[in-house]
Amino acid sequence: MNDKISVITVVYNDASGIRETMESFFSQTWEAKEYIVIDGGSTDGTADIVREYADRIAYWCSEPDGGLYDAMNKGIGHSTGRWINILNSGDIFCSPDSLRILAEAAADSDAAIIYGDAIADDGCKDDYIESGKDLQRLEYEAIYRHGCSLMRTDVHRQFLYDVSKTGEYGFALDFDAIYRMYHSGQKFKRVAAPIQKYKAEGASADIYGSLKYNYRITTQYGKSKAKRNYYVRRLLTEHIKHTSAYKCMKVFMTEYFLNSILPHLPVYRIRNIFYKLAGLRIGKDSVIDRKNYFIAPRRLVLGNNSHINRNCLIDARGGLTIGNSVSISHNVSIVSGGHDINSRDFHGKYYPIHIDDYVWVGVGATILQNVTIGRGAVVCAGAVVTRDVAPYDIVGGVPARKIGQREKDLDYKCQGRHPLNYYI
Repeated sequence: MNDKISVITVVYNDASGIRETMESFFSQTWEAKEYIVIDGGSTDGTADIVREYADRIAYWCSEPDGGLYDAMNKGIGHSTGRWINILNSGDIFCSPDSLRILAEAAADSDAAIIYGDAIADDGCKDDYIESGKDLQRLEYEAIYRHGCSLMRTDVHRQFLYDVSKTGEYGFALDFDAIYRMYHSGQKFKRVAAPIQKYKAEGASADIYGSLKYNYRITTQYGKSKAKRNYYVRRLLTEHIKHTSAYKCMKVFMTEYFLNSILPHLPVYRIRNIFYKLAGLRIGKDSVIDRKNYFIAPRRLVLGNNSHINRNCLIDARGGLTIGNSVSISHNVSIVSGGHDINSRDFHGKYYPIHIDDYVWVGVGATILQNVTIGRGAVVCAGAVVTRDVAPYDIVGGVPARKIGQREKDLDYKCQGRHPLNYYI
């Protein structure tokens, strides 16, 4: 009972999505779980689908309620697990091990909230949405998707969704509950793994509405100049981002200037200035050689004393983190974007790549999306990496497989800063 998870699904007239959501729950490998379904009195056949699973559900009902958050509160009241997870109808878990990942993170922690990453499906592509690492950002905005978390049941019952404030906080009552937990001193813990995949549509996709509600929520204990300025900047930024002038300038800067003009500038320190202006985060004494092609540089983080050689394809659309003292050799392709080959509409998929400290990627190697390369690993020339590489493993071939083991006593910096590098 100490690790039992109560998963709550609230639904109203979603016969097209409820079955996939329910099957996603039943596919979970974590055995200490129960399922609670609160249907708001659907009239489209949703209740009939739920009834098919009645013998596998701890509790379910189909009756009118006060809306989404009132239904969630009702589900919390029927929960018997130590932890609660919200799985909205139409959403699914990212893998059969999603609950296990959260539960194992909770097992060795005294945190009351365990949260992870998400995948957003906008109908054309899947975008990996990394949760925030800096808890202090909760003072201004949500840093993770509500459903991608476990909340300890006793804490959640203390901080229910305040439906009396629906008019004031609208569709952000979940963030209000999280914000109140944060302000009460509850402990949060992040896990770097995708938990749920959700439909990037509906009311919560309204960025202006979100900013309005977030401001109201985060100033409920008092307003401040810092918060007012933050939300004014965000509103202005969102407005500018939707103008034609901004969209044209973005295409010019991220495509023509970044990949056609900048690679020919001879001094790497000057190139670094413009890379940083484009949003690429470059650590101390790291060098990016000329003639590289970047996609979505704002989602690339490059650590200290690392080196990216020439003619590399660096696709960071799904998120790309390169650690310290990493050597990326010539003609390497790092590709975080792709497509679902089995989808009728060639559905896009953007998943992250993590390359840890002291990794060496050989000439002409390819690293594909959703891969982590552990500390000190070596990817041999021409290898194609399609799955995680353990720390200090040496991998080669297509697809890459382990062919050796590297020494672990590593202490060096990839400094491509000899005098000639100022001009190449």
